[in-house]
Amino acid sequence: MASEWIAPVVTGVSGAIGVVFTWLAGAQGRAHAERLVAQSQQAEQRAYLRKERRDAYFAALRVAILDVRRLRYGQARKVRKLREVERYWTKTKRIEMSMEALIALHAFGSDDARRFATEWRVATEADDLDTMQRLVGQFRELMRLELRE
Repeated sequence: MASEWIAPVVTGVSGAIGVVFTWLAGAQGRAHAERLVAQSQQAEQRAYLRKERRDAYFAALRVAILDVRRLRYGQARKVRKLREVERYWTKTKRIEMSMEALIALHAFGSDDARRFATEWRVATEADDLDTMQRLVGQFRELMRLELRE
């Protein structure tokens, strides 16, 4: 008689332990799934920001190279080439490109890229071709460094 209670108690305890471990495994699975979702969302966010930065940098570089080419043709008195460039990229189109590039740089660019935009404005207003060419080289290097990550 004394041993009749042992079997039901052991069964009850092992059942309770099974329930606890089942619940624990489920909780760990849910926590793991939540971590995976959070990591996936972070990776998507980083990829989005990287693409936006890359697009902003290419837009700024496109404007810079166009400005350098126009100024170089003007200073070398290559009127025909300058007209060809200005026929394709009208003043309105160039202003629009410049504004879009500047907005994108300020939205997604690094502090160094925003500093480039400021220095670029000063150099273009002064028609300083040497500084503009130097800045384009520096900006290309900045792009390589920042977009390599």
